[in-house]
Amino acid sequence: MAHQPTGNLRQRQAAETRLQLLTAACEIFEERGFQGASVGAITERASTAHGTFYLYFKNKEDAFCCVMEVVIIDELAAAAQSPAEGPPRQVIEHVLRGFVSAYTPHVGLWRAVLEGALISPRVRQLWLELRHVFIDRVTAGLEAGQAVGTIRPLDPILAAHALAAMVEWFAFTHLELNTPPARESLDGAIMVLADLWYHAIFGEVPA
Repeated sequence: MAHQPTGNLRQRQAAETRLQLLTAACEIFEERGFQGASVGAITERASTAHGTFYLYFKNKEDAFCCVMEVVIIDELAAAAQSPAEGPPRQVIEHVLRGFVSAYTPHVGLWRAVLEGALISPRVRQLWLELRHVFIDRVTAGLEAGQAVGTIRPLDPILAAHALAAMVEWFAFTHLELNTPPARESLDGAIMVLADLWYHAIFGEVPA
């Protein structure tokens, strides 16, 4: 979330205060979950007055949605960018490694997202919209591969949703619930995910 605020002194101070609150909110949500977090805990962590929070956010839900946008768009989306070219299996592994690498530092936040999506219609809608950024990219890649005959026939939209859900849920259960037990390195898990993804769309086991 770190950045250099621009503008005049007052604007910079406001931007710095908002960033301070947003960083504190991210930490509190990761530690306590969506329901367990409170505005008081966020302002205490940010060392700001309780009323200051409401100058920047409407309520706890609003702050949580801002945290989701920052972490998912700025970190997850950037990490999951695919390289411009390369062997398909290598590209898949690169994207999945980026996703898991961005997911790992914020496991508590993903738990809070799941919790919030079951409670708040706004959180649920935002999460679905943010997921679609990744899913739409996968769908486009599948459609492009089918157009040139390199990917076997399948419904690209359903396949994109299924593949994305596989990676998301595996990351959650593996890293948060420790099932299967997490090991020192995630390389083995990433390789398995990449193999499953590759086989699903190309219909063959990679060499």
